[in-house]
Amino acid sequence: MDDLRSDLAQRLDELEAHIGEVRKTLEQQRFVSDQLQREWDDMMRQHAELRRRLRSGEVKGSEAAATLEEDIDVLRHAFFRWAARVDKRYSAGAPDGS
Repeated sequence: MDDLRSDLAQRLDELEAHIGEVRKTLEQQRFVSDQLQREWDDMMRQHAELRRRLRSGEVKGSEAAATLEEDIDVLRHAFFRWAARVDKRYSAGAPDGS
């Protein structure tokens, strides 16, 4: 179970790093609209909740660990879709978030 906790923690760390990289790029290009800020804040709340669940020991038991793992995958997928959508939007020249 400790290996699973370590794996889940590593996956959360990697996701946090990816989210931070994209955010930094958007800030450098001054592409952070109110909408993007709200979406960003929502992803970070979800990430923090997953981290809290991991730290609270919720991964005890294979079913609970599988649920947390699925939730990490869902957030990861949502983030990469968000990043692709944002990249496409700003590549088209719409820095206002529309």
